[in-house]
Amino acid sequence: MPPSKKAVTLKDVARLAQTTPMTVSNVLNNRAGAVGPELSARVRRVAQELGYRPHALARRLRTQRSQIIGVVLVDASPFFLSDPLTAAMLAGLTAALHRLDYSTILHGVGPDEVEQASFLRNIETDGFCMVLSGSRATRRRVVERIAATNQPLVILQEEVPDEVRDAASIHFDDRGGARELARALVTGDVRHVLFLVPALEWAAMQRREGGIREILANRPEVRLSVVKSANEGFEACQAALGAFLAKGDEPDLVIGGNDQMAIAAMRYLQGVGRNVPGDIQVAGFNGLEFGRYSTPELTTVAAPAFRLGEAAANAMFHRLDTGSFPFREMVVPVEVMLRGSTRPVLAT
Repeated sequence: MPPSKKAVTLKDVARLAQTTPMTVSNVLNNRAGAVGPELSARVRRVAQELGYRPHALARRLRTQRSQIIGVVLVDASPFFLSDPLTAAMLAGLTAALHRLDYSTILHGVGPDEVEQASFLRNIETDGFCMVLSGSRATRRRVVERIAATNQPLVILQEEVPDEVRDAASIHFDDRGGARELARALVTGDVRHVLFLVPALEWAAMQRREGGIREILANRPEVRLSVVKSANEGFEACQAALGAFLAKGDEPDLVIGGNDQMAIAAMRYLQGVGRNVPGDIQVAGFNGLEFGRYSTPELTTVAAPAFRLGEAAANAMFHRLDTGSFPFREMVVPVEVMLRGSTRPVLAT
């Protein structure tokens, strides 16, 4: 029987790369710091040539870390991953964590199911990244409960309660984006704005409503109707809009809480003989690619969801590497994209 091949060690890589084992460890664990790009590249090249693979269990015992981040999505719908914004944020989060040599465990729970969730009974992670829905009180209770695990938290699309210290928040400038959208579209001929939102509360939707109300506060002749749909699905959105229009109260502008709700509204309006944007203008939020497949193309507020996910991962890594978060709150800019579902904005 031939002798087994001797495993390549950290010292083997260090010797051939002409550096120290500590430097090799730092480079391969994405803690290069002051290591120059030439030495870093040489270490990685030698490790690849030798077929060196760090021993995951040994590293975990040494660092007392699992190299796993829990991703918690609090959503009443079992189809939470079908939401395109959530999917894009998670793609950015997991891609960045993978580059940083971390794995993820995904937990999807309803707002009232967190207390019984398995991830609170068996802590296997180094930290949690969270996306929340539900009432303000429910979201606050969830954050406080998970913070009690003494794990660092990064909360996406939600602010951190003051009493939760080891946490950071990263969210889009939804309020600012809504202000800019309303400022552009609520012109002289608009007298009635309808904001279509899901019954389940999301902090982002609340910020968007707040931004719209800020602009309308200076236009007392313009009414705002907030219409709640049973959920964000196509049929539910059309049913909610249809029930409202059946009262004979027609808006000049419909703003969907997100792009898919806006497109459902636009399709309904077109189906009952309304011209978009001639009779009624339509706009949405998030600016994901599918909005360009509608006819006409959807006016929207574009939010860089993938980049937000990456920023959340980097913030968590910074906390685990240094002991503190690089920020308490990060607000990511958004951009209004005026397209065919609204009328051209006249220069002033």
